Amino acid sequence: MYAPRAKFERIYVVSPIKVAIIFLTSLHCLFLFVAFLTSFWIQTHRGHYGPLYSCEKRSHCNHGFITSITMECHQNGFLYDTKIFSIPLTIILLIVSLFLSFISVITANLSFVRKTFSIRHRYWLCTILLLLFATLIDCFILVFIPFSYRSQIYHFQWAYGVHCGATLFISVSLIAAILTCNIDDVHYIEAIDDSAVEK
Repeated sequence: MYAPRAKFERIYVVSPIKVAIIFLTSLHCLFLFVAFLTSFWIQTHRGHYGPLYSCEKRSHCNHGFITSITMECHQNGFLYDTKIFSIPLTIILLIVSLFLSFISVITANLSFVRKTFSIRHRYWLCTILLLLFATLIDCFILVFIPFSYRSQIYHFQWAYGVHCGATLFISVSLIAAILTCNIDDVHYIEAIDDSAVEK
């Protein structure tokens, strides 16, 4: 009878943290898309505003008297943005952040299916860079919007809170992606080579 020989089996196990990173980044994309299509970011005494749409109060007068006040919505965006930029800066930043997050999900998935560690590591570093730029853009938007309305009395609306949640998601994804940068998903376990055992 031959002595049993050990062999190493290659097992591919995706880290649950990396799956959570992809999930949080996908939630970030969903939250950004929802917030992008609304006008409930900032509210002033004249109406509520968003990067793509704005709704303002319009008073209708008859013989010098105000007969009714209606809310009219139009595709305009933030007031001070449109004075400076032909295309509002916030729209561009939101689209870039959404695009970078979407690409980071793709690169993260590609890092799972590659065979060699160097290629998987390269894709994961690319994912970290994309998440970093998306996080910086979202943080800038959170500061830029209140700064644009610094000369008025304003209140934050629910879409601004949605964007805060999206920023939190992408920030957690970035931190987790950095912490798992050098963790390989391929593990080797020792097993008995059955062909070496005499039956």
